[in-house]
Amino acid sequence: MGLTNWAKSPYGKILKSDVAVAKNYLTAEELKELGLIVNAFLDLAERRARRKIPMTMEDWAKRLDIFLNADDLPLLANKGKISLESAKLHAESEFEKYRIVQDRLFESDFDKVLKEALLTENQYCPKL
Repeated sequence: MGLTNWAKSPYGKILKSDVAVAKNYLTAEELKELGLIVNAFLDLAERRARRKIPMTMEDWAKRLDIFLNADDLPLLANKGKISLESAKLHAESEFEKYRIVQDRLFESDFDKVLKEALLTENQYCPKL
């Protein structure tokens, strides 16, 4: 599936809701970088709010471009060729294929406890 992160990662079951979140496909280093960028921009926004500078959403979009340019980070030139809906449908379609395999291989906590109990029982009460 290509997921690198999900709600119950790394060992928990992947859910349908996990596959539509774009950041779940980022590497650990990319996530760290994204976090640093977001925190720095939110710090800037908080300082502007404390100074009571009124801002519209258009102002924030321009300010974000200025912020990213100042750190030599690339800007998206356009919204791309794949719509959100199309990407989501594709991710969910791939998930449905993966879910069949995942369900077959997944061992729940209950199954793990049961297996351990059976192993313990067999150690103490071997069959005659």
